[in-house]
Amino acid sequence: MLPFSVVTAALLYGVTARTAPPCEALTDAGLGDRLISPDDVAYDGEVNSWWAKNSRQRADCFILPRTPDEVATTLKTLISIGNCGHQLEIAVRSGGHSATGSSSTTRGVTIDLSHLNSTHYNPKTNIASIGPGGRWQDVYADLIKHGITVTGGRDGDVGVGGFLLGGGNSYYSGRTGFGCDSVVNFEVVLANGTIINANRAANADLWQVLKGGTNNFGIVTRFDMEALPAPDILRDTRFLASEHSDAMVDAVVGFAGSDKSLADDAFFMFLSHDTHISAEIFVAGVHVNTQGVVNNTTPFDGVRALPAFYNDTRVQTIAEAAAGSKVQSGAWSYVLTLTFDNDPRIARRCVELHAEFVASLEGLMAPEDFYTQMFLQPLPSYRWPIGRQQGGNILGLDYLENNALLYTAGFGVWVDSAPLETAHKELKAMAAKVADFAKSVQGDMDFIYLNYAGSEQDPLGTYGASNVKIMKDVAAKFDPTGVFQTRVAGGFKISHVE
Repeated sequence: MLPFSVVTAALLYGVTARTAPPCEALTDAGLGDRLISPDDVAYDGEVNSWWAKNSRQRADCFILPRTPDEVATTLKTLISIGNCGHQLEIAVRSGGHSATGSSSTTRGVTIDLSHLNSTHYNPKTNIASIGPGGRWQDVYADLIKHGITVTGGRDGDVGVGGFLLGGGNSYYSGRTGFGCDSVVNFEVVLANGTIINANRAANADLWQVLKGGTNNFGIVTRFDMEALPAPDILRDTRFLASEHSDAMVDAVVGFAGSDKSLADDAFFMFLSHDTHISAEIFVAGVHVNTQGVVNNTTPFDGVRALPAFYNDTRVQTIAEAAAGSKVQSGAWSYVLTLTFDNDPRIARRCVELHAEFVASLEGLMAPEDFYTQMFLQPLPSYRWPIGRQQGGNILGLDYLENNALLYTAGFGVWVDSAPLETAHKELKAMAAKVADFAKSVQGDMDFIYLNYAGSEQDPLGTYGASNVKIMKDVAAKFDPTGVFQTRVAGGFKISHVE
């Protein structure tokens, strides 16, 4: 006979007593001490640990497994009990830094991988084994002890799992490509609870699609990555008045048009409205040399000669740089992305449209109630073959020949009463104007970078028809019942791509 609590909860869910509701079922499976339920003191803290306010969703319960076997038990248990009379969703979270709600749910259970956060290094193989729930600042701090690092995230509070499964643009990408290209093995829990490895020699098709294909195939519980030497890096950050935007555009266009002689130099620029920093829109540039070289000649030199109202130039460890690079959490956050040719005309149009966007938001709310960010990142063409050389990813960029710019625009709102839907429409309208202009000068590109994509965008569909077919075939092979297409509902689903 089932315990009274299970029977009562089952009736409340509208199911028979033989089908335990999800949180009770996890307790019965021996995972009760891994659960955080709504009546627990820790529940609100768990909800508020997501970066964006719109991702802070109140699950039926949260489960924080500590081993791959516990992840497998969790997944098997939740799948075996069915939908419990309502559409039971399963969400999977590594760092919770997305603003799309892809790693949280209000209609079921969230599997929080935060405790799968260990980092180990094997000097004999030069492989770093990293848990999906680690944050990059902590991963780097662990690896620096061994004098090595990996191709990981720039912001310290970003989680390992989402970053790598979506591609992963890094300071080290000029040498090693996207972060996913350095993954030599994934440990994966499949929908049936089986734990397998995917690498060049075993399950190579799964290995490829996990490099950019996100949460369509299983839950990754360990990433084995090729390590790099970790000398201290140079990080030069400068904030300037927006009147110097042209010079910053010249810099980013220069980096995007560079050759391998600047492979150790990373750069991005952004424009921002943020009254906590400046009363006016400002432009910023961040230049990093991953070998710690201070005075090499780069396209950033023209900006360095201009007056900056803020400058922080230092040589530091990658762990220190990541710990010092974070965007404040807790805002209602919205973002989207585009990619286009390395054309200064398009970049300057982005600057103009950002100013118009800020003006439109100022018509909706007080200037101090929101911030904006519009990034341009260089994608020089010498990076495109790296993925193929490393065994192949699924991003569809291997055979491109043009230099490109990666555009990301977003905003955050601090007040709950703001007209968020209207503001979001303004963001999408701005991006549509950017896309139209890029197309008008024959500079548009059909690639949406998944890690920066908005919820209405279709990044997987831009990987190319052949790669879409590969992802669908691999999903059907390793998840034949479609658990990660229907039950793990968050994120971008390959089954939704036509």
